[in-house]
Amino acid sequence: MTDTATSSHLSTIIDQAMRADIDALRSYLLSDPSVPLVATGSGGAETAAALAALLYGARGGVATAVSPYSLHSFSDRALSTAKVLVVSKGGHNKDAVFASRRALEASPGRAAGFFLSDGDRNEARKLFLKAAPERGFLVPMKGVRDGFVSTGTSIAYFALLVRLFQDSVRLDKYRSVPEAPFRLRLKDGTPLDTKAFRMVTNYIILSGSWGRPVALNLEGKLVETGVAGAEVYDFRNYCHGRFIYTSNHLEDSAVVMLVSPREKELAGRIREFLPAKTKLVLIETECNAPESALDLLIRSTELFLELCNECGADPASPSNPGHIDKRKPISIPFIAEMKAQGPLTLNC
Repeated sequence: MTDTATSSHLSTIIDQAMRADIDALRSYLLSDPSVPLVATGSGGAETAAALAALLYGARGGVATAVSPYSLHSFSDRALSTAKVLVVSKGGHNKDAVFASRRALEASPGRAAGFFLSDGDRNEARKLFLKAAPERGFLVPMKGVRDGFVSTGTSIAYFALLVRLFQDSVRLDKYRSVPEAPFRLRLKDGTPLDTKAFRMVTNYIILSGSWGRPVALNLEGKLVETGVAGAEVYDFRNYCHGRFIYTSNHLEDSAVVMLVSPREKELAGRIREFLPAKTKLVLIETECNAPESALDLLIRSTELFLELCNECGADPASPSNPGHIDKRKPISIPFIAEMKAQGPLTLNC
């Protein structure tokens, strides 16, 4: 098992999340629910932003999550009416810095940053410390291991956000990986092991409610390691034609179902119409509360790491047979271009 999946690493994350001082961040996110929230993050932080938006909406506010690049599609006027939350572990990539500048310029009284580590490279937090120090939220999380693909950081963010929005949660029960985190089977009931998924080249990931940010997280990890392609749909939208792909690719595709009690019956009805030889991954939680997202994330991360082991993929340094220089994509200049073009605005 890959080291990032060990219970000792998970307990390190959860223990810190249980002790962390999140009062100031809680006050920011739980106050003024009538004010919309725009949460933004890139890479692994993108799904943390998605969870923040989901929880904010479930509590009664209006919220959305976008990438830093897409953040520039909002007009200054639109952002000025919203809380803008920038999520970034270390605050040093160009996307986080750009999003922080944009947020502080367009919504100076409501912009905030949510960081897990600090240092000289955290340029995004420096911007907040200068312009809005009370909203440059730092929740230190030490010993959180990631490779090329974010694993530990995502769990840390989910644990903190769940605790923030679900005050009664007992995070200690998530200190270790569940004994049976997922089930692998054919639709006809035949049990499978991970060897049966070596030839899967595409995963259809279905979710609803608490599972939505987890589905986005799993999609990113599968693609970023080169294990397989992946598409994300909610349970109902899959029924609007997307099932045809599954019907045409029974040998080299699989359907992943992220199921909380809210989706149990609907997921069962969908399984009924699938062909008998459909490969299924069932990831289920018994919770029907924000902690469901954390539970599903831990379980899906274990699935991901087991698939990596089976396929010979290394989450810390994935195979790169095309020899793309990994430093170049993230360093592509875009800030000057975005500033020159300005926000996406219709003059009516």
